Amino acid sequence: MSIRLRLILICIIITILPAIPITFIVKNLLEKSFNVGLSATVSDALEEGMSVSRRLLAQLEIEFEYNIQEMTADLSPGRPNASSVNVTFEKYIESHRIDGYLVALPGESEASEQKPGTVPQALATFAQQPAFHNLIQSRDISARPTHQIDRGDLNFFETRDKAVQLALWTPTGADGGGFLFYRKIDPEFLASAQRLLDGRQIYAQLRLAQGALSESFFYPFMIVYGIILLVALLLALLMAEQMASPVRHLSEAAVAVSQGNWQVQLKRETGGEIGRLIDSFNLMVSRLDSQQRRLLDMEKVVGWREMARHLAHEIKNPLLPIRLAVQEMRDQYRGEDGEYRAFLGESTRVVEDELGHLQRLVKEFSTFAKMPGLSPTMGSIEHLVSDLAKLYPQVETRITADSTLPEFPFDSDQLRRVFVNLFDNAMSVSPEGRETKVSIEVKRNLDDAVIVFSDNGPGIPAENLSRIFDPYFTTRRTGTGLGLALVKSIILLHQGTIDVESPEGGGAAFSVTLPLSGPRAASDNTSKQEER
Repeated sequence: MSIRLRLILICIIITILPAIPITFIVKNLLEKSFNVGLSATVSDALEEGMSVSRRLLAQLEIEFEYNIQEMTADLSPGRPNASSVNVTFEKYIESHRIDGYLVALPGESEASEQKPGTVPQALATFAQQPAFHNLIQSRDISARPTHQIDRGDLNFFETRDKAVQLALWTPTGADGGGFLFYRKIDPEFLASAQRLLDGRQIYAQLRLAQGALSESFFYPFMIVYGIILLVALLLALLMAEQMASPVRHLSEAAVAVSQGNWQVQLKRETGGEIGRLIDSFNLMVSRLDSQQRRLLDMEKVVGWREMARHLAHEIKNPLLPIRLAVQEMRDQYRGEDGEYRAFLGESTRVVEDELGHLQRLVKEFSTFAKMPGLSPTMGSIEHLVSDLAKLYPQVETRITADSTLPEFPFDSDQLRRVFVNLFDNAMSVSPEGRETKVSIEVKRNLDDAVIVFSDNGPGIPAENLSRIFDPYFTTRRTGTGLGLALVKSIILLHQGTIDVESPEGGGAAFSVTLPLSGPRAASDNTSKQEER
């Protein structure tokens, strides 16, 4: 399973795991909340309140009917008028301490065609009276049962909102519309009763829709959480890709390195641990590449040394017999031919000169074939090149050094041979009549010391740059091609590297890199290879 898929699964699990308990908790809380609001206690309280309000309203209606019947019975026989009725009722109300009763004016003799709201026909004679209008205020009126009494007819009415109770008394033999009595119910009581009724209706509706209502709250929660989960998944995909992409590239690069590609370098696109891991990988591959090239160079040097040893042996053995034979030929001639004697002497001199050249070549072969042992000691590379530059007063030398470069272990004798060879090489390639100039830069690069040796010679052709350190390769007539090869072998013994560049303007720049840790590991490994 890839790391990208693992990261996505981890993010999904982290997002979903809390959803399971949260879902149950939210659903349980919703159910408990509705159960508290729709409990039997609330239902009983609403029912009890409605029952009490109905009983009180019924008691007020019965009381109103009783009082009207009792008051009309107290009137004297005959045809009562408005004044006598008002006087009688005022005394009754005062004696019984009844609040809220008013006696209306008698009805008109003829009914009006205009009626406020829905007015029963029996009340038509009161329709145009201002007092009636103020009392009813366009409310609908409904009739209640009619009572027959000894003094006439007694009809009861009420507004549909129960706010006003009406009683129409039509005395026996009355020509008009009779007398209208009313009583107003306390509006606060009616409002409370209405609120109880509305609450009971709402409660009943909630009770019927409890399940659907709970789901109406629960499903939006699930939708919102689902959106959050989707957003989390998208973020997980983005983060997983950002985290997995460098790791995937790192894995692919590691595979490439394992297959022999030592030039792999990853681009750092992120910081943190991944960025440091990429930097470490690039540094590791660079060092592996450097070590691999160093090992290849060492293998080449070992092969060339073996060849040099063999050539030195094969050339050295016949030199002495040849020299003795030529000298013997010259010394044994007893003839009188002066011309021949001169020819023989010149030939002998030429052969001896060439034999001398061969002896020097054998000596160089022997020197190259014998890998010198290193004796590293702590020292300053700046002091070494400064002291060496004093031996070449004919060369204009400019030295720049990094003050942060510490002393480190190296074999001063062997490195001296390196820079002597570079100085000699710079002088040998410098054109006649032109002053030789050398620039030496000593600096530090992380855990390495870097020495850049530049000259003002004609430069090195591009096609020769890759072969400049090969043994026996030289462009000079008297050269052996072993000087730079020996330089490279010494640098390799110090576990360092040497490279050369030739700018377009001329000159050559040799860059020597030496580890600040010292050459001991390299020399030990080389000694072991020699022993094998």
